[in-house]
Amino acid sequence: MKVVYFQTPKSNFGDELNRWLWPRLIGDAISGFSHHDDKAATTSDPDELLFYGIGTILDNRIPQAGEKIIFGSGYGYGVKPEDIASAKIFFVRGKDTAKALNLTPDKALTDPAVLLRRFFPVVAEQDKVHDIAFMPHHSSVKGNFWRKACHELNIHYIDPQSADIDDVVKQIASSKCLIAEAMHGAIVADTFRVPWIAISSVKETNDFKWRDWCGTLGLDYAPIRFMAIYDAPANKSFKRLLNAIKLKIRKYQLAQVATAGGHKAMLSDVKVLNSHLEAMDEQVIKLEAYLHERGNSASTQSSRA
Repeated sequence: MKVVYFQTPKSNFGDELNRWLWPRLIGDAISGFSHHDDKAATTSDPDELLFYGIGTILDNRIPQAGEKIIFGSGYGYGVKPEDIASAKIFFVRGKDTAKALNLTPDKALTDPAVLLRRFFPVVAEQDKVHDIAFMPHHSSVKGNFWRKACHELNIHYIDPQSADIDDVVKQIASSKCLIAEAMHGAIVADTFRVPWIAISSVKETNDFKWRDWCGTLGLDYAPIRFMAIYDAPANKSFKRLLNAIKLKIRKYQLAQVATAGGHKAMLSDVKVLNSHLEAMDEQVIKLEAYLHERGNSASTQSSRA
């Protein structure tokens, strides 16, 4: 079985959770990893089982041929898949995804990244080492602006492009509050009982997928919108000047959010989160049973042949 996920040129924390999490849960069943893109829709081996876990990857790039498992993915980009009902759907990320794909509401659970709780402890408040941390969206990491701004404002910077998943999870869990532009930064924060504040500074922010996830925990997505900057060519001196001013405004906005801290932070109800964790554990057991049964069936057919 191949795990399919979206791969960026540089590592992106949320997507790379697939490489970290699934081998630890269902390692023996995984034969490799595959990139979710236009090419995969037409070149995938129809005889190979494909696994769709963490990510906003339920779209028409899913191959129509072959067996597929949906285990917590979401919809939110591109064209809807043509025949998602033919897949083995354990659950999807949220009710907005279920509605968009004409699935029954009971197929909505939450993002499978909450399963990280089975591998890392919740850090006690007295043991946390960062008063406030910031994790930008991977697409807004351009140059050294955010890292430098955080250093000057005494905010702990968490790199969304870090390849060290263990370290990133521990940094988030060891924070008293997280300013999150990266959705999976917020998901991990909530999972480890770290209050979080959503901000947005890039056009790549996808409100649909945030609402899809937040809705599963009874939360409303209301990000603080930061000053947008121009993606300007180097020879556009006027826009470069405006960008310099806008970056100063961004730094001021970050300082204001950090100062507000817990007054603007969100955190789901622990009972709601725990109920989702229990339901997720049940889904993992069902997944293991399904893979075991499928493996036995394949072995039987092979021996008869």
